[in-house]
Amino acid sequence: MYFLYADSSGQTKIRRSRDDSPYITVGVIVHEKDWRSIEDKISAAKGRIFPELDPCKWELHAHDIWNSKDVFADRRMRINRAKKLEIFSRITDLACELDITIVSVVMFKDRMMEMYRSQTVMDYSWMFVAERFEHFLMQKPAETNNGLLFIDASQKKPESDIRNALRKAVKNDSIWQSIDHVIEHPIFVESHAHNLIQLADMIAYVMLKHYRSDSEFEGLFELLKSKMYRSGSKLDGFGLKEFP
Repeated sequence: MYFLYADSSGQTKIRRSRDDSPYITVGVIVHEKDWRSIEDKISAAKGRIFPELDPCKWELHAHDIWNSKDVFADRRMRINRAKKLEIFSRITDLACELDITIVSVVMFKDRMMEMYRSQTVMDYSWMFVAERFEHFLMQKPAETNNGLLFIDASQKKPESDIRNALRKAVKNDSIWQSIDHVIEHPIFVESHAHNLIQLADMIAYVMLKHYRSDSEFEGLFELLKSKMYRSGSKLDGFGLKEFP
């Protein structure tokens, strides 16, 4: 079995501003035999970033790191801009070393305002995540190709909304693809206890910064593309889905 750990960055609300940033959802896929060792490797990396802190006591929470919130607001930690970029760079390098596969969905909300109802941003996002996961699973041996989603419980949208969106995609199939290998009931977990959720959060934030044309994150995004799922050599529509 494969596990997909998912988190999102950005807002689902469609505003009238034409420069509104996209809503991004990232899934980090690992095989069930690898998840524990990968969790341990992320924990070890956290320990190297802040040796004075217990890695179980703080989170790789991208928004808080970049905006100096929560534990990162403590002046004694000296979290200046260079240190922040170092953290993102280290975690990106780690992601490229780990035995993971990334799937990502980028929702351009300004385009959806013209084409779709505003409440469909989240529904479409999770449907596309399920599709990407399904296509990944279809390429694996039949005895191991079922997949289970673990989702950050701190998502701003109610769990019931996400469950319903995934259930509709899995039970009724998506608009474009049948979904037969993704288990329809996701598990919601606390991010502080799951380093793979924290990794998904960091990747989603790097992508958000890239789509906001932040040059400081451009190189990190290019590195992460090497871990994104491909069908043959094709990335677009598989590991990286942009919509509409």
